[in-house]
Amino acid sequence: MVNATFIEALFSHLTFFFALVARPSPSRRLFFLPILCANIWLLLYVPPPEGSTKTARFRGYGLAFRIATASDFILLTDVQNDLRLQNDKRHIPSASLRARMLWVVRLLTAHRGVGWTYEPTARIPRRSENLSRWAFVVSKISWAVYYYVLGDLLQILLQWNLAVVKGELYGTGMVGWLLDRTTFLAYLLEINVSLNLPYNVLAGASVFLGVTEARDWPALFGYWSDAYTVGRFWGRVWHQNLRRVRHLLVVSPNVAHHCAFQILTVHSKFIVKNVFSLTNGTSLAWHVQLYAAFAISGLVHLAGDYLALGDWTTGGSMRFFVLQAVAITIEDIVINSASRIGFGRTRLSKCVGYMWVLGWFILSVPGWTRPWAMVGLGQEGVYQSVILRTCQKVLRLENWLA
Repeated sequence: MVNATFIEALFSHLTFFFALVARPSPSRRLFFLPILCANIWLLLYVPPPEGSTKTARFRGYGLAFRIATASDFILLTDVQNDLRLQNDKRHIPSASLRARMLWVVRLLTAHRGVGWTYEPTARIPRRSENLSRWAFVVSKISWAVYYYVLGDLLQILLQWNLAVVKGELYGTGMVGWLLDRTTFLAYLLEINVSLNLPYNVLAGASVFLGVTEARDWPALFGYWSDAYTVGRFWGRVWHQNLRRVRHLLVVSPNVAHHCAFQILTVHSKFIVKNVFSLTNGTSLAWHVQLYAAFAISGLVHLAGDYLALGDWTTGGSMRFFVLQAVAITIEDIVINSASRIGFGRTRLSKCVGYMWVLGWFILSVPGWTRPWAMVGLGQEGVYQSVILRTCQKVLRLENWLA
């Protein structure tokens, strides 16, 4: 493990850092090779960290995301010429070594491009610019407590899900079937909580110490009220940690007013332009970008499946994310057809959209999360609600749900 840690630090982290510090030149691309080899070795040959399947999953996600980020910043983007801080007039390639190193630190610590010219201002939630420093810190502490409590209570639903997987609970009829499948949505909420809790703690601590300002920390997730299409769920509501990798705005030419979501990655743009030689802005190019973006997401999550489950075929990540592109394509057709006959966006259409999105995830999420639950059967100690256990002891109901 010491050797693995050394290799990861030297050939992945440090190599990536100095690849961004190096002045633009064709030879800069050579930095990508040791990063690729190191992360593939860590993924395939180094045992995952001990603990829950969630720990292994996130480890796999991190390794794959590191490769994707290195590919973006080293192979596909001339970072020092193409990426700029807002109101920064410096020519970074001609700056001193120290200035370039500080610039790279700011680039790597930027949250979804905040403060940079590629910041997707129309696609991230409003920032807390009007809050004072202390009001922001108190707000983040409050949110951290909220997510801690929510995460603890969520374990009750995860226990119910484990009972469904083990066959201890059997749904009767359509209602029972829906209830059983709905329990798998708890894993989406778990991801939400797992990301929001440390994010709010880090935001509060960073602003408290004066390292950053409140405006540097927009909300990690969007507004749930925007989730009336699958496309808007992924482009506006779900976490935006891949904002740099998918920072360009692509809108279907047929549904520009209804389906404005960000799905284009630097890689999918490269595929459209350099592999298929398609004209940007056409319906065909948009759909190729759509499927390429979700396929890349699937590959990143597939690495997490591999570390958590031990093989490449058991998990459902690739299938799940490609199906999201299929759902968005269906939305494209339906919304375009509705607009042609005079239907616009109304309260009724949004209510129908909410029902559609909920129904879609009830159908599609279990195929992605069920394998995690199956592995979690041997880790039942992970899924224990402290609040529930405390209430049981206080109320002398220790045998409840036994």
